[in-house]
Amino acid sequence: MAKRNPRRGEPPAAGTLVPAYEGPEVLSALLARAGSPHSAEEVADRFAQALAAGEERAEAIPALFPREPRFASPEEARRLYQNLFGLWSRVAAGRGAEAGEPEAEEPDLPPPLPERGSVPGDRLPADLVEATWRHLAGVPQAEARRARHRFESAQADLVAWLAATELPESGGAAAVDLCFEAWAMLDQAFGDRLGTAPWRALEELASEPPPLESEQPALAAYAAEQLDNLGDDDPAFGPAERAQVERVLATAVTAMVRTME
Repeated sequence: MAKRNPRRGEPPAAGTLVPAYEGPEVLSALLARAGSPHSAEEVADRFAQALAAGEERAEAIPALFPREPRFASPEEARRLYQNLFGLWSRVAAGRGAEAGEPEAEEPDLPPPLPERGSVPGDRLPADLVEATWRHLAGVPQAEARRARHRFESAQADLVAWLAATELPESGGAAAVDLCFEAWAMLDQAFGDRLGTAPWRALEELASEPPPLESEQPALAAYAAEQLDNLGDDDPAFGPAERAQVERVLATAVTAMVRTME
């Protein structure tokens, strides 16, 4: 749900990445695949210069890429930045890019996504909800944009309905983000069985949709946690605003799930 506007070369969800340097050969290969012209040894030299100049890691890493990095997968992006973070720590400690033991424990990578469309029935399992939101939190910006475009194309009526629905000033963006994340979870779980939620169904459900807790308990638990966080961060997000967001999300999810009937 968080809105981020990363600069070129800034890692996605940097706070969730654990530094883990695997040596110069691994890092040099990852840099080359991402479009950086620098080797691990050159990066270590640049990091040393940056540290001497008092620069932050977030300033030094984007300078390694002449254009936006490219990645074959989210896992490759995370691995590159874990290695860069690990090398930065080594240089800060007076070491270089020479091969050595990893600087940190095994990274806390998200659980793998199941094959798209492999979940039977019509209820989201908790492990898929967990895997999907963590996947979305870690993808590069370009992949995140593609996922949004897929959502807008696959659920055109829902997107239009959200745009036409009166949403609270505090929590309105969260409602849209949660609907997108819910679609991503449903799409991953049910694949081509999931259809396009029609405008008419959304309108009919909007006043009193079934409680999300009874229809999709794992998704409801995830949404509740996100809205709890929003309430902690924004005093203007009160019970009335939360109820409105929950009603919009329940409407969207119910309309999408019913397309599988």
